[in-house]
Amino acid sequence: MPPPTTSITHALDLADARHWTRQPPATPAARLRHLLHTQPPDKLATRLFVYPTTLARWADGDLTGLNPTHTVLIDREIHRGWQPRIRWRAHQQILAHHGCVTVQLHARFSYTTPNGEFDDPRLRRITEDLPPMHARHLFDARHADTTDDELRCILADAVGEAYFFRILPPDQQQAALTISDLHLIQFHY
Repeated sequence: MPPPTTSITHALDLADARHWTRQPPATPAARLRHLLHTQPPDKLATRLFVYPTTLARWADGDLTGLNPTHTVLIDREIHRGWQPRIRWRAHQQILAHHGCVTVQLHARFSYTTPNGEFDDPRLRRITEDLPPMHARHLFDARHADTTDDELRCILADAVGEAYFFRILPPDQQQAALTISDLHLIQFHY
């Protein structure tokens, strides 16, 4: 089971890792060589909060100055971009079979209704299957490399439909749901 995270993007990447056909490089230097082969050095350096010359030095095997924070960031970058075609194919197969995507989250929510906005102070633990339409939107947004805030809005709509508003009659006005405080999230598919 993947470790819990508060980033929706990273949680999707960890769930995608179960569909990999081969494992990514294991050492930080090998991972950086792969990342430098697939991304421009300036963009990668910005994402890892280092200078491009430092990346080149680390990729050559001189790991002085590589701290645990950088190792975690390198690991996230590998998960983010490893085997994109395999990831896309797995998502298409999941969606072709009614989009069975399960989300487990621990979060606080707020609701916007015609009468105003209401914060729910309870920390809820929810495990729910997402509606196929929302699973498709989530995957499409992930492939478009959207921000975590946009993914959070898509997920809030999905959880709202699947968990909070499923018993309301179709003609009744529904509230808009917002994830106000996300403590952990995991996807299973």
